Amino acid sequence: MLNGEQIISLMGEIAPKRLAEDWDNVGLQIGDSRQNVENVLLTLDVTMAVVEEAIERDCQMIISHHPVIFNGLKAIHNGNQTGRMVMKAIKNDLLIYTAHTNLDITAGGLNDYLAGMLGLDEINTLHKTDYNKIYKFVVFVPEDNAEELAQIIFSNGGGKLGDYSHTSFVTPGEGTFKPLAGANPQIGNKYVLNHISEKRIETIVPEDKLKNVIRAVELKHPYEEVAYDIYPILKQGSSRGLGRIGRLQQSVVLKNYIELIKDRLDLPVLKYIGNLQKKIKKVALCTGSGSEFIDDAYFAGADLYLTGDIKYHDAQHAEEKGLAVLDIGHYASEVIVKDLLKNKLTSLSEKKLKENVNFIKSGVITNPWHYY
Repeated sequence: MLNGEQIISLMGEIAPKRLAEDWDNVGLQIGDSRQNVENVLLTLDVTMAVVEEAIERDCQMIISHHPVIFNGLKAIHNGNQTGRMVMKAIKNDLLIYTAHTNLDITAGGLNDYLAGMLGLDEINTLHKTDYNKIYKFVVFVPEDNAEELAQIIFSNGGGKLGDYSHTSFVTPGEGTFKPLAGANPQIGNKYVLNHISEKRIETIVPEDKLKNVIRAVELKHPYEEVAYDIYPILKQGSSRGLGRIGRLQQSVVLKNYIELIKDRLDLPVLKYIGNLQKKIKKVALCTGSGSEFIDDAYFAGADLYLTGDIKYHDAQHAEEKGLAVLDIGHYASEVIVKDLLKNKLTSLSEKKLKENVNFIKSGVITNPWHYY
């Protein structure tokens, strides 16, 4: 039987916690991560109805996008809705885990998923908050194992330099070691100074792939004790941040693009700013609430900006700049997280886990707004 820690490890690969904004609260929020898990409910929000759904569907864990506990709780009791919800989750041994801005920011996360749904290519970060650091990774391996280990490094994210993959520098040399009493060498003899023909493999690895590379190398390396070096380098990697900007393959008038978005996101109505006959080619977006990135979209040359929760004066500001804006709603821009998580977790669990786990999309509609 799987446990919560194994599912949390998968989430760490999908949306590393270190990517979250400083003000955010992500990770395990409720429960014992050692608990057995067979069924996981995927949701945008955690409400009492979602907790009850998890219990009814025999789920031991909930993974949400929006945090249950955001600014911290001063008390947990049945006098308020959050307290009652937390108490019910604990009484029913539910784990609740959240991936919020880390899932927004990460490559292949929620913003990239929405951009793909809306037909964007040449996708880049809209509002940069950080850069993916790059490290030089060096490992020493017997000559006969060098090619296999290099391919393992490349397949786990190492060796990518701009538009080139599988980049490395390999030098021959001689390694020495003397296995002592507690050693169990696969190569060489105990209590003897061994001289082995080795190769030094040097390559670069981005920060978000480094743990995967180290884990894979340690697993496949023929030595009991693996010798490797990690050097930080000054070159910046790809930018990270909130929102995305990209291009449509062909220009389209705003009116027609609105119809496409309504269809893709199943929206009955859509608020907009701008001329319906305006030609749209370059599109910026931010899932959730992204009013503060209107200027980012404008200065990046976007013809159109999509987000949710546009405030009145922010809308006027965009209109004055001549930027077309679609308020697609907070819920509509992020409820797609259930599809994203199901796809990624199912694929990753099949590769990484030996036992099956069921990832179930919540059927509860947590959008407080209705359309009349």
